[in-house]
Amino acid sequence: MSALKAEFVAKSQSMRAWVPQNPPSNRDRLELYSLHKQAAAGDCEVDKPTNKGAAEKAKWTAWKTKAGLSQAEAMSRYISECDRQIRVYGSKSGPTTSTMENSKPDVTNVPPPAENPNTPPSSLLKGIDSVPLLASAASEPQKSYMQRLAIMNANQSWWGRQSPLCSASTAEPSLSSKVESIIISLGTFFERQALAGHSVGPITPTSVHATVFPIHVLLLTYWIVVVYLLTIPTTFYLVVKTMLLGSNATGVNLSQLIESTITPASTTASMMMNDTSNSLPPRFIGLALTPLVIITDVTLTTYNAAGDFVGALMYCFGILITWWYWVFVVPWLSIALGWVGVA
Repeated sequence: MSALKAEFVAKSQSMRAWVPQNPPSNRDRLELYSLHKQAAAGDCEVDKPTNKGAAEKAKWTAWKTKAGLSQAEAMSRYISECDRQIRVYGSKSGPTTSTMENSKPDVTNVPPPAENPNTPPSSLLKGIDSVPLLASAASEPQKSYMQRLAIMNANQSWWGRQSPLCSASTAEPSLSSKVESIIISLGTFFERQALAGHSVGPITPTSVHATVFPIHVLLLTYWIVVVYLLTIPTTFYLVVKTMLLGSNATGVNLSQLIESTITPASTTASMMMNDTSNSLPPRFIGLALTPLVIITDVTLTTYNAAGDFVGALMYCFGILITWWYWVFVVPWLSIALGWVGVA
């Protein structure tokens, strides 16, 4: 057994005993589940469940987003994600961030794990990896949404458990966090108003739930757009910096950026548009991202024919000549398509 697999097995066993101080978000639970499944079984080959609940469908979607990730890389990312969640959510008892030792240090003081030098920044991967989950949440039927709100209280707010996905963006970390936090704060505010169970004048609590539903869908849809509008310039920045200064300056080479960041962003956009189980708002956003898919297809063709440097040049050229589309068209188009989809 390799050292990596041994550490993965040890981490998996220790996580079964982990009792978090604060409950992890559903998104983070799904991230651990999907990485573990990918590490243990490889790409998802099972059909999407159609006769099961939303939880099983979300699990399937989360695992499917890891397609193409090697089992060794999935093991490495699973271990790092476990350590991150232990630091974020605390621990009443259970595992530590050092799985190869028997000691149990204070996990709140453990430094962040070192990034794999051949892997793009985790913030980029996590943002794009979470898009299918956001699309799935935005596609929840109104009846199911209202039934869920009817049995929850304000402390169980789904939005209240979310956190920024791209907050570690290399280009503009503070801006990334602030933009996503605004969406999360708005979602939390409206959801908690609905969960309070109060009537608003003549409007009953059930009607309040129905009123909040389209706001919930729109905010999730706009969150997807924000993830892409933060990821695209950040990826461009990393590609240019790597081309000019080399991989030592960014900790990642051009091939890894093309294969592990640029390609998944395009693939996820295509899947979001073509997945018939998604509602119209996320599918419309996938349609709005078609230029990114075209740029990536040309990039990959060039990359396979002429190498990573020329492929990276083609990607940068495509993003540069379409900058106006990402800055001016996509935000307004997303607002319009989101409202059309909800209507």
